[in-house]
Formats: sequence, C-alpha cells, structure tokens
Amino acid sequence: MRRPRILGMTVKTITLLLVLLAAACGGGDAVRPGTPVILISIDTLRSDRLPAYGYTKGSTPHLDAFRAESILYERAYSHCPLTLPSHTSMLTGLLPSEHGVRDNVGFKLAEKLPTAAEVLKANGYATGAAISAFVLRRESGLARGFDFYDDQVEPIGKSNTIGRVQRSAPETVAAAEKWLEGARQNPFFLFLHLYEPHTPYEPPEPFLSRHADRYDGEIAYTDHILGQFFESLRRRGLYDKAMIIVLSDHGEGLNDHGEEEHGIFLYREALQVPLMVKLPAAREGGSTVRSPVQLIDVFPTILDRVVPKTPPHNGGARSLLSFAGEKNETRRPVYSETYYPRFHFGWSDLHSLIDGKHHYIRAPIPELYDLDADAGEKSNVLDSERRIYFAMRQAIEPFVKQAEAPAAVDPEEAAKFAALGYVGSNVSTAEGENLPDPKTTVDVFRQIRVAYTWFRDQKFDESLRLTNELLEDNDRIIDLWDLKSNILARLGREKEAIEAARAGLRHQPNAVSLIMTVANLSLLTGELEQAEKHAELLAGTEPARAHDILARVWLHRDDYDRARKEAELLLEKGKDRAGGLMLLGLIDKQAENLPAALRHLDEALAIKVREKKRPPANLHLYRGDVLARLGRESEAEREFRSEIAAYPKQTEAYASLILLLSAEGRLQEATKLVFDLIEASPTPPAYVAVAETLKAIGDERGAIYWTRQGLEKYPRDPSLRSLARNVGSPPRVRGS
Repeated sequence: MRRPRILGMTVKTITLLLVLLAAACGGGDAVRPGTPVILISIDTLRSDRLPAYGYTKGSTPHLDAFRAESILYERAYSHCPLTLPSHTSMLTGLLPSEHGVRDNVGFKLAEKLPTAAEVLKANGYATGAAISAFVLRRESGLARGFDFYDDQVEPIGKSNTIGRVQRSAPETVAAAEKWLEGARQNPFFLFLHLYEPHTPYEPPEPFLSRHADRYDGEIAYTDHILGQFFESLRRRGLYDKAMIIVLSDHGEGLNDHGEEEHGIFLYREALQVPLMVKLPAAREGGSTVRSPVQLIDVFPTILDRVVPKTPPHNGGARSLLSFAGEKNETRRPVYSETYYPRFHFGWSDLHSLIDGKHHYIRAPIPELYDLDADAGEKSNVLDSERRIYFAMRQAIEPFVKQAEAPAAVDPEEAAKFAALGYVGSNVSTAEGENLPDPKTTVDVFRQIRVAYTWFRDQKFDESLRLTNELLEDNDRIIDLWDLKSNILARLGREKEAIEAARAGLRHQPNAVSLIMTVANLSLLTGELEQAEKHAELLAGTEPARAHDILARVWLHRDDYDRARKEAELLLEKGKDRAGGLMLLGLIDKQAENLPAALRHLDEALAIKVREKKRPPANLHLYRGDVLARLGRESEAEREFRSEIAAYPKQTEAYASLILLLSAEGRLQEATKLVFDLIEASPTPPAYVAVAETLKAIGDERGAIYWTRQGLEKYPRDPSLRSLARNVGSPPRVRGS
C-alpha cells in the first residue's frame, strides 16, 4: 500500500521535519498554555558544590537524576548575593536597580511592577507559594499574584539576625503539597523556596555523620527532601507534565575570599548558581547550555509559551528555553551588585560585570579576573590587562544606579524622633562619600561574627569588650548597637542597655529592633512614658508590635480596659493570633479573672499544637501561674517544666517551680532546680532570681550564698550589689 503524499511529501518525511523543527526550537514546543510550572529555589547553594557541576565530594542522587532529565545551564549568575533582591529579579525579570529592592530589609516591591504570578493568574493559572525564610514574607511585595502564599516562619530568638528566621524544608514542602491537592486539577504555578544550605549548617542525621563538611551535609539533606517532593509529584501525575526549574538565588563564600557567608563580596562563589530546567516528558534531558544566563531570565522562561501574550520586560532578559539547541555560545554581559556592606557597615557598595571570560569588580580597589585561567579568582590581572579593564570599567557604568535609602522615615515620624533627641538620617553614609573597600575590612567582619558567637555562647563579658572595641572603630554599624544592648540586658544592666539602643537610634532613627528594645526594657525599669513614646514610633510601620507594647504599658499602669483594647487591636492587625491571645491571658491573669485567662491561654496553646510549632516563650509559664492560683498544682508543675524544657534559660519558670515545690515540701527537688538554672544560664539575672526566690521562701542563708556566688563572677553588677545589701551580705568587689 502506498503512503499518502501531501504536496509531494510523505507523512514519514513530514514527521521527520517536525522532529527536526522541534529540536531546532530547543524543546520549547513541549511547553504550551496549561503546562504546570514549578519553580524551586534552594537558598545559598553554590553550583560548584553539586556533582551535576563536577563536584566529587557531594552526594545528591535525586538532583543527579533530575539533571539527567533536564537542561543544565553551565554558567548561571545571580544579580545580588542576597535573598530578597535575587528572588525579586527572578519573579519580575528586572535587575535590582530596576525593581528597586536592593537589600533584604527596608525595601518593598513597587505595586506597578508585574510579577510572574500576577501574569499567570490573569491567564487562568492557580498560583501558590511556600517559602522558608522571613526575608521573603508577604510584606516584601512578592506575594502579589499568588492565591496561596504560605510564609509561616517564626523568630528563633532575639539574639539572631534576620536571616535566622526560617523554617525547615519538610514543613515548607508539606505546605506546598497540601496546596497542590486542591490546585492540581487546574493549570498551576508553584513557587517552592527551601532554606537548608543557609547557615547555621546543622544537617540532621544521618547526613551530619556522612559528611565531614557540614555545608555538603546540608545540601545532601536538601537533596533528600527534594527526592521526596519529586516522588510526590510523580504519584500525583504531575512530574512528567510539568516544567520544573531548580536553581539558587546566590552562592556562599565559604571563606574563599575571607567571607564565610554572603552579601559583602561579588566573587564567583557568591554569584554563580546552579540552574536546571526540566521540560515536560523530559524533553532535551541531559543537554547543557554553555552560554551565560542570569536570574532575570527566569521571568520570561516561566511565561514563555505558557501565556498567549507576555508583558513587556527588560530587554536584557531572555527565556532560558531559547538557548536550548544553540550551536554557538551567546556573548552577553551579566551585571551584579551589593549594597549590603554600605547599608549595614558603612563600607563601599560593590558592582561587577561578567563578560565572556572576564569578571570586573567595581570597587575602591578595582579587580579584574580571567575566569578561564583562574576560576577561584585569586590573581587580579588588572595591571596586565589594562585595555580590558578600561573597556569593562566603561561598560559597567550604565548599570550602576544609586540606591535609595532603606525604609525612609516620613516627616511625622521624623518629628517624633527629633522630639526624643535622635538625629541623623536613615542611612549612615552620604552619596559620593569615600567609603572603605570591604576587602580591607574583612577582618572587622570576622570580629563581628566572633562577638555574636561569644554572645550566643553566653560569654557576655568577652562579647561586650569586643563589641565596644568595634563600635569605637565604627559606630555606624547598627547591628553592633543592637548586640551591645542585648548583652547588657542579659547581664541585668537594663538602663545601660536602653542607653546603648538609644545611641544606635541616633545613627539610624528608624531601626525597629532598637526602638522595640528601648520600649520593652523601659517596661522592665518602670519608665512607662518612655516605653509608650517608643511604641508610638512603631505605629506607622509595625502597628501590631506597637499595640503589643502599648497593651503592656497600660497593664503596668493597672488600666486593664485600655490594655485589653490594645490587645484586641493586636489580634485584629497582627498575624500572630496566639501572641495576641497570650497577651489577653496575661491581662486577665493580672486582673484576677483567672477562668478567662486560662481560656485565652488554652486557645493560644491549641493554635501552636495545630501548627505543630513550639509554643512561644512564656505561654507555659503563664498557664502554670494561672493553674497554680486555681489550686491545680500538679498541672501547674507540668506547665512550668514544659516552659523550662522549651526555654532552658527562662529564669521565671525556674523561680515559679522552685516556689511551688518548696510550698509542697519538696526541698531536694527545689534545690536541684537552683543548680539547673545556674548551669543553664550563669548570668546576673539568674543569680538574682535564685536569691530572691530563696529569700521569698525564707531561706535567708541560701539567698546570701547565691548572691555571693553571683558577685564572685560579676563583682560590679548593680542588681547583685543591691540584692547583697538587702539580704545582709555586704558587696565584695575584687580589687576595690
């Protein structure tokens, strides 16, 4: 039987031509309207730490299998070594200088700039996101266009930096999978953000034991979680149908150039990221693109062939699918920047341009590297390649655009700051100011990390000494004023802690953490008017926090009605319902309305149980106190022990349990708790708490003993010296 012919061609010939045409299109025809799109961002993942990119010490079997089904982009680069600016570039197709988000804090995406989620939603897609770090919270503007945006992350502790506010990959994946159950019947776009390779590097077993390098262990653990997620997509019949993009927002320094983490420098280890795209049915699987690509290319890739008409975007962005099947490499410059050293340390901002094999870093001390001959960027060839240097110095200038100051203060707020005696502007540097090159201050950065480490390890005297030295050298660093204030507060020197926070506010009047420190510590010292005024400063930018502090101010004044009104406003405006209920419980407890207090605290605990999250500090303490007052001693004991287990340095819980056990005649158990507290938190407040508790139960000798023990370690602490006079033990100061 003859084959049918169409215009002189057989069906076989036409089929062959269609296959060749598809190959020429780079597999893009596999993506069409309705194709599910999944974007997976693995935060802080260096490309050269993946076996897919030639690394021999890592273990990533699931990403290796994914690579075999994907297009791998050999040279993919970030535009900024920070989480929020990078993800904003991915989802808008714009450089940081174009979308305006130049740092993790103090910036918000303008509503006039469309995001990929908005475009897809307008074209009938269900849109969902599950993120793992506070820096990508919905207030950043990235939630726009998403039907579902799960950003339920919680602070781990006041002493930690903003980057520590995160949640585990399994929690984030679970949230994404729950949303997928309802969305998979429709075209959908899912953005999944995982944070595991980020510091602190603490992979769980068995990944910790298997890897001498903890960063590698974190990557292996993330690979394990991704393998489970890919398998769940297969069970749902989504894996083969979807276009899945796996990438990172930036790399990690790992001390290659003196920076352990990221944000300060623009070397290759911080900018080059893994990037793989799996097309439906694994089209083009195993292929490699050697042309340089950049994170702004993700935006047109997500929309390419998926929506009928894409909005206009930056001419520098190009769909990643258009590179597949190219025979020759495309020459295109890649621009990157970081204002992190300027905003946070008063050092110079940095800018870089990668063009072909050369990488130029625009800095007070400029650098030029040959990436082909020197991938580690150890040899600055600027002097020997003057023509290339001059050409790249000129080429980068159109990209460099001055950044606005973060979190500008409006005139009304500025007037409030002035009334409190604060001067200065939002940023501690002026345009055109001659600032230090971060390369020359890297040792200072290391010392800052040491100061934070000592604080975390409760070496408060050492941390305070180093922090003071660093502030003498550079008093612009707001984080150091915050650290100093925290150290002094932990030492029980609240008034000095307030003054340290106020000193920092004179340099940066809109520093929310310092305003909150002054307000909260003023509550402890009884300076209620000062606490109230600082809470009012937060009303415009952080209304929930303002209501929280104002409620406590009125509670200290025994005005329960006004305190309850502020707590109810906190419940209305804040995201943390459990926190608002805790505050209502505290108010009712102090007002002696114990049944109402217990109802509120029970509801707060039930919320955390449902969320499978650790209850916030003081929740078990407050419940224990209410239960003890209701005569339910055994339940109260259980609550106090739960608080201690969750927060082993919480002095009030120990004190409450010691009082309870002593009242029941269980003195041996109470004595053990005293030693447990001092071992867990050998600080002045702990010694004071022990001595005051023992004095309250009539153990005068024990109170004197622990006061003396505290003075031996902290001879000049004012709280201990005052307590020593009250318990009949004269203060003894060594060397006086």
